Amino acid sequence: MLKSISGKINTSTGALCVQSFFSVWAVMLLGGLSTRSILPPVLFAAFLYFFGFAKVRKNGTLSVYSLRISVIVPVLSGVFSLFTLMAEHGKFTAGLENRLFQAILLLAGCLGVFFLFYHFLLLLFAALADYRLEKEYTPIRFLPLICFFGCLLCWLPYFLYEYPAVMTPDSINQFEQVLGMVPYSNHHPWVHTMLLKCLYSFGRLFTNDVNASLAFYTLFQMCFMAFCVAWLVSTLQHFQAGNLPCLSVLAFYALVPYHGVFAVTIWKDIPFSGSILLFTTSLLRLLLLFPKHRRSINRERNRTLSVLSAVTAYLFSGISVCLLRSNGWYAFLLSLPFLLFAFRHCLKTMLPVHLAILATALLVKIPVMNAFQVAQPDFVESISIPLQQVARVICEDKELTPDQWNSVYKVIDTTYIRELYSPGFADNMKELVRAGHPEYLASHKDEYFRLWLSLGLRYPAVYLQAYADQTRGYWYPDTAYAAGNIDGIIQNDTGAASRPLLRGPFVVKTKEILLKLSDILPLYGLLTSMGAMFWLFLCCFAVTVIKEQSERYILFLPGFAVLLTLFAATPVSSEFRYAYPLAYTLPLYLFIPFLQDF
Repeated sequence: MLKSISGKINTSTGALCVQSFFSVWAVMLLGGLSTRSILPPVLFAAFLYFFGFAKVRKNGTLSVYSLRISVIVPVLSGVFSLFTLMAEHGKFTAGLENRLFQAILLLAGCLGVFFLFYHFLLLLFAALADYRLEKEYTPIRFLPLICFFGCLLCWLPYFLYEYPAVMTPDSINQFEQVLGMVPYSNHHPWVHTMLLKCLYSFGRLFTNDVNASLAFYTLFQMCFMAFCVAWLVSTLQHFQAGNLPCLSVLAFYALVPYHGVFAVTIWKDIPFSGSILLFTTSLLRLLLLFPKHRRSINRERNRTLSVLSAVTAYLFSGISVCLLRSNGWYAFLLSLPFLLFAFRHCLKTMLPVHLAILATALLVKIPVMNAFQVAQPDFVESISIPLQQVARVICEDKELTPDQWNSVYKVIDTTYIRELYSPGFADNMKELVRAGHPEYLASHKDEYFRLWLSLGLRYPAVYLQAYADQTRGYWYPDTAYAAGNIDGIIQNDTGAASRPLLRGPFVVKTKEILLKLSDILPLYGLLTSMGAMFWLFLCCFAVTVIKEQSERYILFLPGFAVLLTLFAATPVSSEFRYAYPLAYTLPLYLFIPFLQDF
């Protein structure tokens, strides 16, 4: 018997040694460490201990969770390893030309990364499987109101420094529409342009100053974003999340610099992100409408949470999601069947709500916009990724048939395509098409779909690389880009200009340091990583699956649908504002698996 046990221990230790070796190898390749460095032996010992501890911890997990953990952990580890391989394969094969050696190093690196994720997730999910937020506590009175004014107070310096707002070329284009300098266009959501016009016009009732009038919109946006935070905290209090978690939510929104910068930036992405948070939080509240939870509603009848307020917020935010960004409309349509299924027990209440959202969005999108002669985005705007993939094939001098070249020449002049092509920026290719014959492309979609498909089947590796380069920032954590590093108002002819009310070298340097901290401090930098937030989003969903909280799956769907639209059609590989809905809703996702049962 002792001999049998000894054999099992030796076998287990040997397997862990092999896994640790591959993980060290992967870290060396990713980090550029030399084989002569002293760090690999240290890492090997650390990995061996860590892997063993994770395995013991997993074996001690309650059996009710063990099976689900054993299935979910390898699947999620495989997904993360695949993402790493897609993003970093060049580091694994650097300096090698032999295909066999490249394949060996890719396999070794992928295995090593897989083992790292596998044991880390084992330990993480085993620790979280039975965790719940505290149930009995004394909530801080008026905490949602404190959060509302706390956010405004912490964002006030950004408003004073950037007065009246931060405005980029997109913002100026919308403001030009407000002033009638250019025709209305839905390239930037017309509803957001009209919101800007409404608040600007309201400001003009009190002042003739362009900047002061613009500030009315900025202040409204700050209040709306702060209200969304207060709504979230109020909801967490209702589900008895505890005071410390609620205060940590306030700290995240009030103190992380990019929230302050974005709160005073005139972009449609900002209120859209707030609407996603409001919509998802309202969805969480509305889960109480399920018949199985009616007892909970009766018990809490005198609490601030009411069905009427939840339905109102859900209706308003649903309409906003559909109209404030074009991908929000597609995300809502994608989510709709699942939302109706989730509310199948109370369709008499929720079916009219969803029909009202659809009807309002369609009414604005078709007859209202037609009445105001709002120009719609062209077809080229929606095919950023296919354009990049075909351009990549041409730029790599891959062989095309005469018919394929003929189709290309009907739309664009390829003379400068190699100079203009940028792996993570589709606007150059879109402008090249617009300078050619975009009308032919729009009227012969079937021809160009066949061209795109045939080239993809012939050169799948090129297409995959082009796709990875075009979307990398949204699914891989270690991608460099700026988050919130914008300032002032670009030069324009509208009369809008920066007029800082808070100025001086100390103010400028303080903001600069705050924004650079994410590039200096470990762990904190992950708060500016869209890829890290996406991975954390997947982990939160995985925990709900492990806990068998099936009624909570729907809460992840709206955010995931927005992400899918980015993966399908993003024009830029790493634009933080496009994924800001994920960042703004992140605290809610973190709490979903650990709230008390509904």
